[in-house]
Amino acid sequence: MKKISTMNEGGYFQTAADAMVFILGLLLLIFPLSAVAGKASGFDIVTMTNGDILQGTVAVESLSINTGFGKISIPYHRLHTVKKGAGKLPDLLTTRQGERFCGQIVESDMTMLRVLHATLTLATGDIAAISFASRGIRTSRRQTPDVIKSRFGDQFVARVLTRNLLFKTPTSLEIIDTGEIRFIDSMIPDEEDAPSTQITLVDGAIHQGQLIVDHFEVETSDGVTLKMPVETLSGIRFGVSTENGRADFSHRWEQPPPSLFQDAMVDGLLAPEMVIIQGREFVRGDAQGDSDERPPTAVTPGMFAIGVFEVTFDEYDQFCAATNCNMPDDEGWGRGNNPVFNVSWQDAKAYTEWLSNKTHKRYRLPSDAEWEYAARAGTETKYWWGDEAGVARANCEGCNSLWDGAQIAPVGKFAANSLGLHDTAGNVFEWVADCYHDSFANAPANGAPLEKPGCGKRVIRGGAWSFTPKEIRSANRWRDFPSRRSDDTGFRVAMDM
Repeated sequence: MKKISTMNEGGYFQTAADAMVFILGLLLLIFPLSAVAGKASGFDIVTMTNGDILQGTVAVESLSINTGFGKISIPYHRLHTVKKGAGKLPDLLTTRQGERFCGQIVESDMTMLRVLHATLTLATGDIAAISFASRGIRTSRRQTPDVIKSRFGDQFVARVLTRNLLFKTPTSLEIIDTGEIRFIDSMIPDEEDAPSTQITLVDGAIHQGQLIVDHFEVETSDGVTLKMPVETLSGIRFGVSTENGRADFSHRWEQPPPSLFQDAMVDGLLAPEMVIIQGREFVRGDAQGDSDERPPTAVTPGMFAIGVFEVTFDEYDQFCAATNCNMPDDEGWGRGNNPVFNVSWQDAKAYTEWLSNKTHKRYRLPSDAEWEYAARAGTETKYWWGDEAGVARANCEGCNSLWDGAQIAPVGKFAANSLGLHDTAGNVFEWVADCYHDSFANAPANGAPLEKPGCGKRVIRGGAWSFTPKEIRSANRWRDFPSRRSDDTGFRVAMDM
């Protein structure tokens, strides 16, 4: 790695720009509070690919990243982290407002100023990661109530300027005012196809079809107007809430349950969101269901916590990066907030053990009984919302959603049950702890996992995007080899309380 001073041999700056960059960085080093309100919190930390760790000030006014929908520039005071992509993964730039942009960092090098040390010019290709210090700068407030998500993994706050959308359904051509929309979800079945779109209105009505527009015009939180091509969009959520300057990037339909919590790991990363559930007696199984759902049996689980969402690629990729395991294939459907799949029961167990070590809590897979109790959420119907599959209540083959029979959907695209859990019906099957038995006859009454020596198959629950509505019933049970990986099977975590 070559280290170059910004001064020439005579001690003078080579260009006026070099001098300006030097002065800017020096001011940030010596007077981090000048022209700002609040406190600075130290120096920027740069981790090099060779393992070196440098502290100082990255003297840039902004950083730019080429995304799938164009170049985005983020002012220095809003920068939070940069992580250079490895292998097939793109570079990742995050902001203090919780935004993320994926692509390729534009700058070929960066100047770093250090107290009592020589100024360095660092080649961007030699940088593994940057953590930027908070400078406490007050930014002007802009109306940015909407969240934009791209199919490349980007998410950012913006104000949608486009008002009237021309929308084609199978039976009509409609004009929809964006002021009446709660969510827009989009997916491309095949690369050569036009995007299929699902619009959920504020009143709950769902429209499915195609947008007859080329792009959305949006204004970012930095006041920059972008034209987002429709084919680059994954979704838009209108009217998001913010807290401490950070937008709620989850795809929630409602306020989170009061028992929601999220553990921090020892290195500052966050574990999956969880809800605490107080188990009570319920009847698991279905007298009219498959043979392995019988006989219906009274079970009383204790108190436990379970994941609000299925574990995502983002969460699982952190585990792989930390343990050097192979990252599962996403089949070209994207990573990020999609539920992880192509993971075995053994992989899922390894993730819970890693999470336990990172949080000093006891994470695990839920038992079969705990999973059904959480999925039913106090109901006795086929699905937690009733006995009919309905329209766009879940992702399955025949559920009439945007993703039916085509691919997985990002987590949280469907409403949560009364306990606050999303996607317990459809999307991906979920591994549970139990060894598969073909009846409930010997199942523990306290809801503990059912084991047997030399277990050959483990239970999977919830159905998947490629299965019919019958297979996503709350009582339905499937099984698979614990070493098998599939594009329809993931998991969610549980924890002892």
